[in-house]
Amino acid sequence: MDKNLYEGGLEGYPLITVIGQNLFFIIYFGLGTIGMWGLKITGIPIVSILYVFFLIIMLIFVLRRHLCTNCYYYDKRCSTGWGDLAAVMFKKNSGNYELGVKLAGITWGLATIAPIIGIIAVLIFNFKIYLLVIFILFIILTPLNFMMHKHLCIKCKMRNICPASMARTKGED
Repeated sequence: MDKNLYEGGLEGYPLITVIGQNLFFIIYFGLGTIGMWGLKITGIPIVSILYVFFLIIMLIFVLRRHLCTNCYYYDKRCSTGWGDLAAVMFKKNSGNYELGVKLAGITWGLATIAPIIGIIAVLIFNFKIYLLVIFILFIILTPLNFMMHKHLCIKCKMRNICPASMARTKGED
């Protein structure tokens, strides 16, 4: 692979970035989980439970194998620290990068859309002010998530070749 593709990015992200990024995700997904808690079957918040299991399986295992094992930051500190996590669990290049890119789009789409739809449903059937506040916070954090992603992509060594990079401008592809 051409070494010039990796010029200009960070060798490793600061630990504070990794901590901040993961705290953001915990808050973001936590709001989604709490907001959908009212969607229960026989008293069990099945939608929230499925949402959390889906996130754990996809974000910690599936995407780490298919994306991170093929990334420059494998065994290095990327903006989330997930490259280090992938190195502990999987061998380098053991995943299918193209599949990972597709699954990442599906995962992030569902991780964002499910709480929006779920919280709206809960609000329709059982309106509570605190649920409205959770919904508004989730909605506000959604574009913030994309803005942070773009900001972190600009500093990434993979920005010129990563299909998910938000650092390239239109027409660069």
